[in-house]
Amino acid sequence: MNKNKQVGYLGPEGTFSHEAAMIVVNNNTDAIKAYPSILSVFEDLNAGNISTAVVPIENSTEGSVSITLDCLTHFNMKIIKELVLPIRHNLLVQKGRTLDDIKMICSHQQPIAQCRRYINSTGKPTESMASTATAARYVTEISTAAVIGNKSLAEKYNLEILDSDIQDYSNNVTRFVILSKDDNDTTKGENNKTSIIISLCDDKPGGLYEILYEFKKENINLTRIESRPSKEGMGKYLFFIDMEGHRLDSHVSRVLKKVEKKVKIFKILGSYETTTAMGELK
Repeated sequence: MNKNKQVGYLGPEGTFSHEAAMIVVNNNTDAIKAYPSILSVFEDLNAGNISTAVVPIENSTEGSVSITLDCLTHFNMKIIKELVLPIRHNLLVQKGRTLDDIKMICSHQQPIAQCRRYINSTGKPTESMASTATAARYVTEISTAAVIGNKSLAEKYNLEILDSDIQDYSNNVTRFVILSKDDNDTTKGENNKTSIIISLCDDKPGGLYEILYEFKKENINLTRIESRPSKEGMGKYLFFIDMEGHRLDSHVSRVLKKVEKKVKIFKILGSYETTTAMGELK
């Protein structure tokens, strides 16, 4: 396969980011390329070394992925699609081990945070590692350790599932975005979203309200509003706004034009279709 046509993702194999990437490429392992960080995914996509990328942007339990938001600000990328992936965590151990044998539970910090109630019920200490796959490799060497991760880790590292569906919330999902340097805004799907970044011109009472009121007048549902420091000093923020509808829809187009005239920074991240991965994932 042409390396420039690959899809980049936050590796290594066996993570939920890997799971999302495999869904995007219909399980074609040659079509994906793992990276050590989200920043490196953006950098290689920007350099043209891969055609698209899939990165996590938000988890329903732990909130937004800050580095993804920062990279969307600084790189000129477009969101061309969204994938919502159900997240099911499991406790994996060496075969034949029981919970009484386990002295420590390890994983990436996100799965640990998403399984706090279960971890507390075990009374076991935790250790954060670079990824769930890194933790799984550790467990293959340390018989008194367990790892929180998805089912594919059990298959890949010959581990046993001791407890399944241990996440705090049964509706735990992670939202991934598929990115490209090309603008795909002219393609409309069945369930469309549009994402923008803005910053206000002045720090004044009601400044954000004036912007949000424009969406209300056009009856546009905002599915997410989040602020991030602009890195320009204390009290300076960027606002990430997701809305239902496509930028080519007349009412969305009208409000975007009005908002652009009222703000200091205005950036359209893309209009795209959103889908949810169904069924039990590995």
